[in-house]
Amino acid sequence: MPLRPEAGEEATCDRVSDGEGGGLRSDAERHAVFRNILGATLALELGHGLQRGIFNNFVVEVVGIQPSQLGLVQGIREVPGLLTAPLAMVSGFFRENTWAGICLILTAAGIFMHTVALNFPLLVVATLVMSTGFHLFYPVQSSIVIKTCLPEERATKVGQMNSAGAAGSLISVGIVIAISKYWKTDYAFLHTMDAAFTALGGVSILRKAMGNKPSGRASMDLNPRYMSYYVLTFLGGSRRHITQTFAGYLLVEVYKTPVSVMVLLSAISSVVAIITRPLVGKVIDKWGEQKSLVLNYVFVISLFTAYGFVKLPVILFLVFVLDHGLMGFDAAITTYLGRIAPKESLAAAYAMGSTVNHVSGVSVPVLGGFLWDAFGPGVVFAGGAALAAVSLIYSRSLDRRDAALANT
Repeated sequence: MPLRPEAGEEATCDRVSDGEGGGLRSDAERHAVFRNILGATLALELGHGLQRGIFNNFVVEVVGIQPSQLGLVQGIREVPGLLTAPLAMVSGFFRENTWAGICLILTAAGIFMHTVALNFPLLVVATLVMSTGFHLFYPVQSSIVIKTCLPEERATKVGQMNSAGAAGSLISVGIVIAISKYWKTDYAFLHTMDAAFTALGGVSILRKAMGNKPSGRASMDLNPRYMSYYVLTFLGGSRRHITQTFAGYLLVEVYKTPVSVMVLLSAISSVVAIITRPLVGKVIDKWGEQKSLVLNYVFVISLFTAYGFVKLPVILFLVFVLDHGLMGFDAAITTYLGRIAPKESLAAAYAMGSTVNHVSGVSVPVLGGFLWDAFGPGVVFAGGAALAAVSLIYSRSLDRRDAALANT
């Protein structure tokens, strides 16, 4: 593939200089930074997972909000995602690990603010602060991971990172179940504990300086050369949002799946993610992004077809778990940008990708909801299968577009 590094470059391209290798000059330094970002991700997903697990009960039992207010809060929660690219411009004044730590501490502050969010306006403020923090964290997380690995192990490392996140989510599910079963729920204590876990992740990533030296200027990167990345991000985000919004709703609304089964399915999905994310990463590193994405979308078409037309709940439970397992192939989109973009541009480019992803995050659930009301769930998942088919066709020509890009 024309944009892959030459064999002689692989040993040094990720640790030569501050600009090219994020300031990492040895394997020991790279591994130390990777362990720190791994621990920070685990802490974030643990703390944020706990917050998500108690959110619905908290807003009903403590805040007492109405359904319309709940919808507004969830919409506000996604606003920082749409604004990730312009908000991330300030990151140019910090090293990447410093910016990542600030983002996690901001997330922790938003979670802690829930301890005093006893009415709707304060809940909105707490949600906005928390959401801003974690939405700004993920692009710089991707940039740090890509810079701390060699080209031939990028997807494997991204898979390990996603596995750590799934482990944090699984632990949070276990904690929520244990607390709800054996202790009286104290929301102030739980939010304080959630915030402490997240802040601990922020402190851990501050320990090891890395990344480009601060440029001292704000920048936003909407580069036409990365158009394939933006398209793949939008299509992949659309597929993810269909699953996250409507797959669980289908099982509960249409097939009356009880909450105990849904919790079990979520736990199984997390276990599958922990196991499969690194394995999927190895597949991507071996096959490349194009073949991996094509294989992924072949399966996704089949899964969305099953959601729409299979009527056996047991089969749909299996589809639900497999669907969440296949999301690990999104790592190919992350590593694709890591391969074609210069390292000093990665953080800004990933931030722009987050904004593109949230365009689908806002539009796809709304459109899908209208289609569900008008035509039923079959049309929603048929639309998902059609999107996956478009993604497959686009992915098949990825190498050819890369070759054309390399010659410009």
